[in-house]
Amino acid sequence: MTDIIQLLPDSVANQIAAGEVVQRPASVVKELVENAIDAGATEITISIGDAGRTSIQIMDNGVGMSDTDARMSFERHATSKIRSAADIFKIRSMGFRGEALASIAAVAHVEMKTKREDDPVGTKIVVKGSVVETQEPVQFQRGTSIQVKNLFYNIPARRKFLKKNETELKYIITEIYHTALAHCDISFTVYKDGDLYAKFPKSNVKQRIVNVFGKRFEKSLLRVESETSICKVFGFIGTPENAKKQNFNQYFFVNNRFFKHRSFQRTVVKAYGSLISPQEYPPFFIFIEVDPEKIDVNIHPTKTEIKFVEEYNISSIIESAVKYSLGKSNIVPSLDFSDDTNYDDMFVKPSSHEVKVPSIKVNPGYNPFANSSFEKEDPNFRNWEQLFEDFERSPEPDIPQQTYESAINSQSETSHIQQTSCLQVAKKYIVTQGKTGLLIIDIKRAHSRIVLEKLLSSAQQESAPCQKILMPVKIELDSSDFDTISDILPELQSFGFDIEIFGKNCFVVNGCPANVDISETEQVLAEFVRMYTENQINAKEKIRENIAVSLAKSTSLFRNVTMQQDEMQAFIAQLFQCQSHSLSADGKVAVILLEYDEILQKFK
Repeated sequence: MTDIIQLLPDSVANQIAAGEVVQRPASVVKELVENAIDAGATEITISIGDAGRTSIQIMDNGVGMSDTDARMSFERHATSKIRSAADIFKIRSMGFRGEALASIAAVAHVEMKTKREDDPVGTKIVVKGSVVETQEPVQFQRGTSIQVKNLFYNIPARRKFLKKNETELKYIITEIYHTALAHCDISFTVYKDGDLYAKFPKSNVKQRIVNVFGKRFEKSLLRVESETSICKVFGFIGTPENAKKQNFNQYFFVNNRFFKHRSFQRTVVKAYGSLISPQEYPPFFIFIEVDPEKIDVNIHPTKTEIKFVEEYNISSIIESAVKYSLGKSNIVPSLDFSDDTNYDDMFVKPSSHEVKVPSIKVNPGYNPFANSSFEKEDPNFRNWEQLFEDFERSPEPDIPQQTYESAINSQSETSHIQQTSCLQVAKKYIVTQGKTGLLIIDIKRAHSRIVLEKLLSSAQQESAPCQKILMPVKIELDSSDFDTISDILPELQSFGFDIEIFGKNCFVVNGCPANVDISETEQVLAEFVRMYTENQINAKEKIRENIAVSLAKSTSLFRNVTMQQDEMQAFIAQLFQCQSHSLSADGKVAVILLEYDEILQKFK
């Protein structure tokens, strides 16, 4: 019997290794920019072509490499950052594994030019699919230039699963933001398809934040600073007024490396206490400096997940620093003792003071249900329960069939029901009575369905309804979001947005759809851009549908509110007039049926 275990060819092994390091074009940008930073660069230029599919070029003015080092840099596990296993636990550089160039060269065409300051000439190397094709001298300035072309040319399956250009570019810009925020002493210049896209000159941390995210942050950032024997924490947090319903613009950095940490994120939100609503998230840019031996950055290929030896203590330091910053800025609830309240009543009276026995007055004729909404007869809602009939007879195909089996078989009528009470649970659900069971409605999901069908109906008209704004709202976005909205501006206008370009990365909103709260226009557009860029629909004829779904989801993210009986009944009536009343805008279950038979079984 022949042996079956064999060594993989280097080309195949490199492609497998590349799958961990190079997930998309943004991964290439991240790895190459980090190499440039480790080379001591003070100026980095990034050029992106076709969202990184066809071309990515990173140029820096770092120390450069000799011809031997240039060649060795394409070998797996070749690195200048570590010499022993012990070095892994005290990493101060951005990269250290020696996998980046080897992995990139395994799945793309790579051309490198590099030169040290004292060398008379530089070196040019061309590598295709891990094979070095040429290496020759070249005239070049100090530093390194690496151009990556035709990413995943030899792995068509990986290339096919790349998202649309807008999404891939968004990932690239996000990686650039992470690096630019962590290294304010380095200037970054970004080109997109040959045009200048963004430029971040050397600056301090606050100015870099403003340069990246716009002037809206200029007057709304509070400094955070705390230094202990465990770590140093510094950076900026946003005022409570800047808290949003989504966790945008929340950044942690440790030793100038971006990382994600849910526990620390919850700590920052907790520090705000009652200054923000329970489901709002403040922006923050928090930097942590800690002994490299007290963290492990090697637990994930992208190095964005980091383990801390003293996580609990650091979390407490972060919370304390944020609370101190809010208190120092007088952004805390305070007691007002300037009124004329008689505080003598708070203390015990002398024994000579006559004490009156408290009494309770009762009105035995009071009827708490008199004049209530339960006794009101509104002709608009009379027999609205009949709208449930189609729901219980014709379930949506995407809903689990067992949810509806009894309802489908039921032939009972609902015409005899004149009025059914509704119950709101946890401000998230509406429970009401159907003919074969209890209907449970997810308010937010149902609302997104109502909004979606209204948007689609409005977009089919020649002019969608638009509520004009008395004072136009100026919205400043980052370059990526600005480009997304610019590309689909006509389609947005068809839905009722009156938006005009107003300078670099800036729009003026003169009006918005009737279902959009004017005060939340900027937040709705930001959430819409995120949802739109993550959507996989590329077909031109699907753009309006795609926009409608994204807008419906973003505009339906209102705060949980208490609904009265008439409001819930009107809401249900609107929902069951929709064509797909049991599904949310993005196809998730919005209404479920809990059958009476199932309830009875629970009590046996």
